[in-house]
Amino acid sequence: MFDAQSSDVERVYVFHGTDSTQVLGPEHLMGRVRGLLTAAGTAAAPEPPLHPDITLRPFTAEAGQDPGGSGGSWARQHSTVSDLSVEIGAQRFWDRVEAGSWATWREQWPDSPDGALFPPSPPDWLLRAPRWELDPLAPALGPAASGGWVRSPAQGWGDPAAGAGTGTGGLPAPRGHHGVGLFQLTDLESFWVFSPEAETRRIVTRCESLARDHPAFTWLTGYFDARDVAGSLRLPAECLPVLETDLAAAGYTVDTWW
Repeated sequence: MFDAQSSDVERVYVFHGTDSTQVLGPEHLMGRVRGLLTAAGTAAAPEPPLHPDITLRPFTAEAGQDPGGSGGSWARQHSTVSDLSVEIGAQRFWDRVEAGSWATWREQWPDSPDGALFPPSPPDWLLRAPRWELDPLAPALGPAASGGWVRSPAQGWGDPAAGAGTGTGGLPAPRGHHGVGLFQLTDLESFWVFSPEAETRRIVTRCESLARDHPAFTWLTGYFDARDVAGSLRLPAECLPVLETDLAAAGYTVDTWW
């Protein structure tokens, strides 16, 4: 029943906007999240959310593009994960996931009458998935505008003591999540780097090294939370294939959504 997120090929990422939530991960796990939400009466949105609080890169004409513009659907040609989006914020999302777990309790309990019984609970791989919140005022270190993704303080910022209970006030800290996500979440002109906190500084160093041959990497911008710790990095879209290749060559497991 409690399937820990330990497989290198089953990583899940959760992103909370102001009134939206987006989950990225393997298709079969997104199907399970969709099932929980549907059982709780919440339907998935047909398209990923827009984030008007995020300022697009201003230095080319393409900066005006957005995934929901008049050009139709935002086609992603290079994605290793699937998407599920709902038009509800963090608190309601986790409430709906909890409600869906209770609504599907018959699917969680074993068929055998002699089997162990557990109270309905969301899957461990979802509860422990790393998550970020969109902070339109997050300080930026770099040339891009302020406002970006920071790690959710509801996670206790990795403090195991804060990992008791459910809901956004006491969710377990993420563990066993070693992937690096390169995701175009807000516009076509840039992408975001989401990594384990311990790896962020190393990835910044790699980007600074790549800037010697690829000037677009000089636009590297980090977004900082209340601890003055970078929760995410932002780079021009032209850096995407270069960084993906570099990280993979260095042994990182890379998830892409672009």
